[in-house]
Amino acid sequence: MKSNNKNSIILLVCAVAAGAGGWYLSKNHIQSEISSYKSSFESEREALEVIVAKRDLSIGDEINTTSASIRKIPKAYVQSEAMSPAQFSMIQGRQLLHPVRAGQPILALHVSKVKVDGLSSLLREGERAITIPVSTLDTFSGFLAPGDFVDLMITLKDGDAKRTVPLAQNLRILATGKDLDDGIPDQNQRRYSEITLGVTPLYATRLIHAQTVGDISLLLRRPEDEAQRFDDYVTLDNLVDIPNEAKKVEPPPQQKQPWGFEVIKGGKRS
Repeated sequence: MKSNNKNSIILLVCAVAAGAGGWYLSKNHIQSEISSYKSSFESEREALEVIVAKRDLSIGDEINTTSASIRKIPKAYVQSEAMSPAQFSMIQGRQLLHPVRAGQPILALHVSKVKVDGLSSLLREGERAITIPVSTLDTFSGFLAPGDFVDLMITLKDGDAKRTVPLAQNLRILATGKDLDDGIPDQNQRRYSEITLGVTPLYATRLIHAQTVGDISLLLRRPEDEAQRFDDYVTLDNLVDIPNEAKKVEPPPQQKQPWGFEVIKGGKRS
């Protein structure tokens, strides 16, 4: 009898210990889950400072202290392309390629990669800018744009005849009218009557003189095409692939008179 009571007490103690252990482990697990969730929640709710538009900004607007400001946004809602205050100096003074609404973050893809400070900032080392007039035909119905590359041909008198020869090749267009090569299309410009090219001083001299002696025409080319292919010139003599001189027409051969005697009878030939 005493043995049975002893066994019962042992089983009861074990059951109580197992229950206590289970409760303790469950409590620790729950506390761990709560802490993990709380930490994750707080991490998502952590606010990061980003650069945002202070007002509605349009294409071409400059980024500066009057157009942009700093705002804290929950980390979970911050895009990877958002700009931090430490990056403001990298985009200050640059222009927008896309419109940004007030309060929205300014992303790296919104900003032009080229900082343009007037036409002179587009010139490469040793280049000069020169503006030449163009006609409607030269502008390819408006498809000619800043950043394109062109070849120039000139038609001029050579004595009494005219000939067309290459003048310059692979020239970069810095501007069409007032639209600069800054990656931002001019929304207001529809027509222009001149283009500005970046050239060496020697080519600038040639272009200045060429405008006084002949008519200049433009040829659009691919920017990656580095070939120099115009080594010949065109005149009236080689304009088309046929001889310039007209073929001489040979007169038809004369028929030979048959040999024999002519007999006249009564004043009539027979």
